Amino acid sequence: MSSEQTVLEVKAAEITKSFLEDLEKLSYYSGEPMAAVYADSLLRRMRDMLDRCIGDPYTEVVMALHDALAFQNRWIDYTREQYQGAYNLFLSLVNQETISDTEVENSILALDDLGFDIMPFGVQLEDNAQEDEKDI
Repeated sequence: MSSEQTVLEVKAAEITKSFLEDLEKLSYYSGEPMAAVYADSLLRRMRDMLDRCIGDPYTEVVMALHDALAFQNRWIDYTREQYQGAYNLFLSLVNQETISDTEVENSILALDDLGFDIMPFGVQLEDNAQEDEKDI
């Protein structure tokens, strides 16, 4: 592993640590107006991480959660338990020096298991196929 790659991974892990407090507070205030303050801060930090650390394994997991929260402001709909689960997941990730591709995949699936819509921008191919058949 090159020293540049190590620096990127450490940087991404440090940025991830920086938003853990927002995630924890979002869990605490879920369903209350104060949650908006922490959701805004969390989403901003996540986008900042994408700008600084694109391609880093931590960033992939962070952006899966970002998309689930940001799409149609769905952060409002998630529960305290879901946010606490995400907090625990990211806490376990940042305590590792590096994470593998398998751990990235498993972490994203863990977010899905917690009920986060990790692919909110997905394409529904079945609906498109039905519309194509109508045109024929």
